[in-house]
Amino acid sequence: MSKKKSESVTSDQEAAKGTVRYALSNRSFIDKGWTMLPTEKIVRKLNVYRMRPSHPEFDWFENNKSKQVMYYDTGEILAEFHEDGRGRWYYRNGRLALDYYNAEEMNAGQRYVVYSNGEPDEKGCPRPITVLATFDYLGNGIVFDHTGKTRLKYNQTEGVVLDKSIGPVSHWKWHELNDPPILQKVMLDTQMAVKDPEILKLGGRDTQTLRPDNEEMLAIEFDNFIKEKSKKLTQKFKPFQIKMKALKVNENFSLRVLDQASVYLTFRDGPTNMKLNLGMILDHKEIVDTETAEVGEVSCNVERFPARTDSLAMLQRSIAHAQHVERLRLERERRYKISEIKNSIDRLTAAASRPLQPPLYFQQTSGRAIPKTECYCKLENPPTCT
Repeated sequence: MSKKKSESVTSDQEAAKGTVRYALSNRSFIDKGWTMLPTEKIVRKLNVYRMRPSHPEFDWFENNKSKQVMYYDTGEILAEFHEDGRGRWYYRNGRLALDYYNAEEMNAGQRYVVYSNGEPDEKGCPRPITVLATFDYLGNGIVFDHTGKTRLKYNQTEGVVLDKSIGPVSHWKWHELNDPPILQKVMLDTQMAVKDPEILKLGGRDTQTLRPDNEEMLAIEFDNFIKEKSKKLTQKFKPFQIKMKALKVNENFSLRVLDQASVYLTFRDGPTNMKLNLGMILDHKEIVDTETAEVGEVSCNVERFPARTDSLAMLQRSIAHAQHVERLRLERERRYKISEIKNSIDRLTAAASRPLQPPLYFQQTSGRAIPKTECYCKLENPPTCT
């Protein structure tokens, strides 16, 4: 008892001096919010399958790469081709319209990126140059508006429509290979980023020491993975039929989604008309990767943070810039509306606060001015005021 009393006395003395003895295991600091516990979340585990183009014989860039350069009927550059079968499309104003290149991510193959051309909005204000859509050879596709808001997105398992101008908000599935969902618990790290590099040096020498792996546990996990994968590979593949999704990306691009193997991106500018089939065929006999996604969420690699590659990070920065510009525009409109309301209230207040008594004027008499008021009575001969 004497020891506990001495400890309490010591802590009270330290508290009186302004000293706080922090302990990670102390529950009171958790209740105060000083100690942040990891957040527990339930996620789905998804298998990523090999995907191949549905009609490689109709590859537009591969079939036209011998032309090297194509032009509009007015002489501007329309398309250019690279030796590896990749290339670019351009708007008539010279800005980049579509970029087709080799993706840096593993198993992603190639990627198509659609850019805006800076056309003005309904009020005549120019929009920022931003990413409007991306598609890759892993079956991922996502479409944005000019403000960076997601309109439609899909992966090789499912998709969702978020823009009500396309249709009602809806969700669809390409197949049932990832059903029933495999759920697992994950702990989200709530550790804040260290801004001062000197703090990182205070961890000691053993902070980078790795614990040796438990070979028995690794063998069990590997055995479970093999059993799970073999079970999925023997699962029957039955693609679902979906309702067609059609949308206008901008004034030149449009998209039609018929099924997973038939996704058409069309470019039109006057007599110029070009079409790509971005559809993919899933090979359910080959699993190339696994990923996790939140329950009820359609995950897409462009929206996943942090970005796995520099090219994805560049796309994310472009989308974030468009979102930032839109926030600034909304803030300007909000302030402008507030100023308009204030001005109208000021005018109303000024009108309501005018004096109701008739004005005074002065009548010159002999040597002095006498104030006189106008009489608004209904008499024919108003009385004189003296």
